[in-house]
Amino acid sequence: MKKTDSKIKKPIRVIFVVIVVAAIVLMYCIGPMAYVFAETRNGVDISANGAAAYIDESNSFAWDYNGDAQLDPDGLTMMLTCLIASENLDHEEEVTVSGKAINEAEGASWLKDGEVTTVDALVHLAIMGCDTTAARMLALLTSESEEDFVQLMNEKAIEIGCTKSEFHNATGHLNAGNLSTAKDICLIAEAAMDNELVRDALTAGSYQLPATNANEARTLTASNLFLAGGTAKNAAGADVEVKAYGSALAGMVCETAARRTVGFTLIKVNELQVYSAVLDDEPVKEYGDTSRMAAATATMVQPYKAIEKGTPFEKKAKVKNGAVSKVSGEAGSDGYVNLLEGASASLILVEPEFSEEITAPIKKGDVIGKAVIYLADVPVSSVDIVATSEVKEGWIFSRIGIPNSVALIIMIVLAVIIIAFTALSIVIRKNKARSRAIREARIKEIALKQLEQEKSARERDWPYR
Repeated sequence: MKKTDSKIKKPIRVIFVVIVVAAIVLMYCIGPMAYVFAETRNGVDISANGAAAYIDESNSFAWDYNGDAQLDPDGLTMMLTCLIASENLDHEEEVTVSGKAINEAEGASWLKDGEVTTVDALVHLAIMGCDTTAARMLALLTSESEEDFVQLMNEKAIEIGCTKSEFHNATGHLNAGNLSTAKDICLIAEAAMDNELVRDALTAGSYQLPATNANEARTLTASNLFLAGGTAKNAAGADVEVKAYGSALAGMVCETAARRTVGFTLIKVNELQVYSAVLDDEPVKEYGDTSRMAAATATMVQPYKAIEKGTPFEKKAKVKNGAVSKVSGEAGSDGYVNLLEGASASLILVEPEFSEEITAPIKKGDVIGKAVIYLADVPVSSVDIVATSEVKEGWIFSRIGIPNSVALIIMIVLAVIIIAFTALSIVIRKNKARSRAIREARIKEIALKQLEQEKSARERDWPYR
């Protein structure tokens, strides 16, 4: 009997082990439970080989793992490409896709040879669709060759503050030899977000591609699923649903030829903007890595409200061609800084900086400058300054900096002067006329007397008297 029980228990144990192993593999491959098996790196469970979290308001890194390690940025290269192109091209310019921009080895493209599109569409395709043809086309529109454009990329990277990045092509694909770090990607993303067109592409959940001579109208969705949600394939090729992340403000994710992922996400953490970058990550896991990095960063930051929305500024902005020469401003939003542990709020200073070219008309709420927040004399953040009142276009005198109120006073003074001068002129003319009449009467009187005297003298000398 015992032998029989032993024989029965053995296959049961085998089946049990198989089920447990299968369950572990299943949990690892699909869904949100994958993070359980991620490696704890610098206190955070992530699978990326390079990661960093950068706080925009304090210009500092809250956390990183291999943040300075040079890794392949792959498609994130196109953020820098779009930034440079956007600074040099007309966004609404119509362009024709060149065959030189197409490289089928890099994968399928949304674009066709000879297709007429716009710079705006190319930027959205490169950012949201990780479209290498769009990125290379932007490079060729900006420079005579991709090689020349790469030189601009490396110069721009240095200007941004990237110390360990080097680029050899505009797309990051085909093992180009491009190298960057998670920290440098955060800096590139921050610079990209300062550009209006690139920011639009990085923050959009979807974008409508207009119909062209080669394609019908189509809809692009964000490459970073934290922005609008969607489905992505994990390392095992299974579909995994990724929900939109409420705190995500912007982002970009691309898959490499080696079935790895690179990504950037801008997340709001405790009222602060945190740039999160992951390099050399596993497909889908970049989202779990990013959310855990955000959670870890939340424990490291201490947001301090340096300025409140609606706070007025004593200093006023100068206005050109306006009915008035100056306009008051106030903070357009709350401004926060990351006040490091032990730091005093007395180190915080807020200074208004108004735009030099503020020209009427101005509407209430229009941005007229920036309130720069300093921490220990170092600028760490800023908020928009908005106009507190409307400024209408001034009279012709406003072209030379004279507001309507001063112009009115000048006109009144000039009118008084003209009236006084006219009245004085009339009085002077009347006085002159009176003096002339008196003088003429006097001359006439003298002449009459002289005639009488001559007549009297002739009468005295008359011999026949």
